[in-house]
Amino acid sequence: ICSIAGGDIPIDAGSLGDQFKTANDARMIDKLACKPLKSTPKLADMDPSSFDAVFFAGGHGTCVDFPTDQVGGFITRAAAADKVVAAVCHGPMSLVNAKGADGAPLVKGKKVAIFTDAEEGQVGLTEKVPFLLEQKMRELGADVQVADAWSDNAVRDGKLVTGQNPQSSV
Repeated sequence: ICSIAGGDIPIDAGSLGDQFKTANDARMIDKLACKPLKSTPKLADMDPSSFDAVFFAGGHGTCVDFPTDQVGGFITRAAAADKVVAAVCHGPMSLVNAKGADGAPLVKGKKVAIFTDAEEGQVGLTEKVPFLLEQKMRELGADVQVADAWSDNAVRDGKLVTGQNPQSSV
């Protein structure tokens, strides 16, 4: 586990509501006291080739933290090293600046599941996020696979694995 800035990873209080909190979340919070999320190393200090897979979790904070050249570069290097790249909910914000071997967006022509524009509207944050993820993925040429709002929807396209929302992570 690492984070963009290193150190303790903040948890969005809205993500801990009963409609989102899973048994795994409860275990992390109650039994492990969030220890894996404390004193994390910085993403910039990580070598993606040293992992079998990289996973980018969601949450609205990722809407600002993930669509950067730093994160995109990390994923570009992971994909070039033939690693599994996975993300769920808003986690695919991490894919926005990632590139394939040909220099095109990594998601171009690939099936992805992401937090949908409809779901963003239902949580009332359409005007708060820097851009709508579904719309952005379509602009980048992704084949966005949309399921009913709040239903589980996970998609694999080669070594790219994505999930639509919190329900898609369990």
